[in-house]
Amino acid sequence: MLRTIEKYEVLEELGHGGMATVFRARDTNLDRLVALKLLHPHLRGAAEARARFRREAQSVAKLKHPRILEIYDYSGEGSDESYIAAELLTGPTLKVFVEQADELPAEIAACFTIEIARALVAAHEKGIIHRDVKPENILLHENRVLKLTDFGIAAMVDSHSMTATGQVLGSPGHMAPEQIEGHDTDARTDVFALGTVLYFLATGRLPYTGKNPHHILKRVLDGDVVDPLRFRASMGNALKTITLKAMSTQPGDRYASAAEFETALRAYVHIVDIEDPEAEVTRFLADPKGTSKDIQARVIAKYTRFGKDAAAKENSRDAMEAFNRVLSLDETNEEVLRAVAGMGRAQHRARSLKRIAAASSALALTGLAAWSLAHLESGPTTPPQAASTPDAGPSTDAFEAPDSFVPTDASADLTEDALPTPVLALRPTRPVLTVPRRVVFDLDPQNVQIAVDDQPLRLYGPAFSYVDLLPGRHRFRIVSNVECCADATIERDISPGEGTLTLRHVLPSRPAILIVRTNTPADVVVESGLARGRAQGAIDVPITARERVERHTITVTAPGFAAYTGEVQIAAGGVTTTRVTLTSLPSGAPE
Repeated sequence: MLRTIEKYEVLEELGHGGMATVFRARDTNLDRLVALKLLHPHLRGAAEARARFRREAQSVAKLKHPRILEIYDYSGEGSDESYIAAELLTGPTLKVFVEQADELPAEIAACFTIEIARALVAAHEKGIIHRDVKPENILLHENRVLKLTDFGIAAMVDSHSMTATGQVLGSPGHMAPEQIEGHDTDARTDVFALGTVLYFLATGRLPYTGKNPHHILKRVLDGDVVDPLRFRASMGNALKTITLKAMSTQPGDRYASAAEFETALRAYVHIVDIEDPEAEVTRFLADPKGTSKDIQARVIAKYTRFGKDAAAKENSRDAMEAFNRVLSLDETNEEVLRAVAGMGRAQHRARSLKRIAAASSALALTGLAAWSLAHLESGPTTPPQAASTPDAGPSTDAFEAPDSFVPTDASADLTEDALPTPVLALRPTRPVLTVPRRVVFDLDPQNVQIAVDDQPLRLYGPAFSYVDLLPGRHRFRIVSNVECCADATIERDISPGEGTLTLRHVLPSRPAILIVRTNTPADVVVESGLARGRAQGAIDVPITARERVERHTITVTAPGFAAYTGEVQIAAGGVTTTRVTLTSLPSGAPE
């Protein structure tokens, strides 16, 4: 036992934050273990800190919900020690759990979020906006359920207007734009924060990161969020859409309430027959590997069927979206690969037939026009017939086919017998069929997504390594799934002809971020001026090496200190921190 505070025996520290330390303690009156949250001694005299403590106690005391931490006791304002006694939770925070766990199935990420959404619904119904929803404030209990905690900056709001004003508080990467700017907050503010939690659960990464809190807040305000499919394509487009809607910059573009957010997520998990998200969470926490395997099998079966149904209805967009979800989980799935190949053949035949029909129609009209012109000028009684041999020369009635119909070789699966006979005067011609050419991708890095022209992004891999394109100019958008590389959009001209073409492209490297920690303010120069900046700050260093890793010499200087020269290894898109201790010069010594 560490000490006694009123009726509580303080046993051990569980964790601490900026305002308080949490201890495991025993309530000697009721003989039960509790979590005792104790305000830091230096804040006991701070009115705002004590007010936040009181607000947390009052907020949660109003709430009785199985997903919200239960408050047992509060010290009161007159006590020498400011504390809150609450139920003792056994598990880690959601942040720690996700960082230590294997990749969460997308459906489990959605089920986790549903459970917290239910807690927020209960809070909002009582007129309480949490304003600090984040993975650190969600705890697992008994490896069975999730609990929302820390209502320390919750806003007591009018239940009709659902608005609140006051000091801007919160966690930079999870604060809604209106909260950052000090505007009124409402239920949609918590929806935004819960959207960031869903993003973290589904991808294993936070949606907003930066060099410092200011940089993070700017990214939130700008809506500068990375497409979650870049980090985890297996989450699928449907969950991505739900996540980004919840995180919309404008409150009016989000779900109007936590209940509406929950409804969208329930519809999503219903696709794979999850009717009880709470039970699914419990099952997953008890057996993560077994549950993940079961869910993956259900996803593959369901989305394979959805894709086939969509393909049968010639809805190629929905079909490919479903098939991409399957292939992101099982890229060698033969059933889906056959279905994708079949779609490609069907689309190719449809495009070819359409081009034949268009060419035939145009040529027939051209022939008719030629006959009409000849009839008006020379008055033949019958239309001119096509010559029977290639050597037949033009007559005075010739009507030359336009340049766009200069004959070319037909594609391999279109035989000459299958081509319509054009009604053209004087010489035999075959309609020009513009056939597609196969373009094979050769990309560095390979962990990318590709969108061709206006089509949606698709994951590059065995299921999508080439595309058949008509001759002409095409646009390729390449989105990197790895931090080393920047996205790129390129345009290429596909020339007519036979044989495959290879599209080779190396994505540009992102700059490396170098941070030099020193014992005194100093200047940093990388490789004689390649990059420069101040110590303690982030220095962007361009990367040009093909392997995207480079070694550079750095020089660190400060008045009154001996210059330092050394080497650092940096990687594209990465953050490298190195510590340099500068030695002060004797008085009067040259620097």
